[in-house]
Amino acid sequence: KYQELYESWEHEYAPHRFSYKDLFVATKGFRNSELLGVGGFGKVYKGVLPSTFAQIAVKRISHDSRQGIKEFMAEIASMRRLQHRNLVQLLGYCRRKEELLLVYDYMPNGSLDKFLFGSNVKTKLHWSQRFNIIKGVASALLYLHEEWEQ
Repeated sequence: KYQELYESWEHEYAPHRFSYKDLFVATKGFRNSELLGVGGFGKVYKGVLPSTFAQIAVKRISHDSRQGIKEFMAEIASMRRLQHRNLVQLLGYCRRKEELLLVYDYMPNGSLDKFLFGSNVKTKLHWSQRFNIIKGVASALLYLHEEWEQ
């Protein structure tokens, strides 16, 4: 039921490979109650790893997505090398039959856009807070454009 296939690229480029069973258990079977959001490439679920109790975010690539195995491999190969305090860390991945999943650190405060553009009074930020956020974003962009390949 949970059979997984390993390919040669995984030994060279890949970070930690999670078992499908662990991610299935972590996300309570990819229940809607664990759904964090939906994007162009699929759905993102909150999970808790059964072995370490670490909170994770699992991006489940949509079967309808045009992101095939080549793009999946490219994302893994590039994301695994990124190390910056303002970028979400890729912890690993899972591939089982047609299932493609990426595992990231869970960000308990949610998406940055909800703080910058949200209408909720509780998420309103002062201009000094917004300025600190944009400095962090600029730092991450500088890293991506100039430093990460070194």
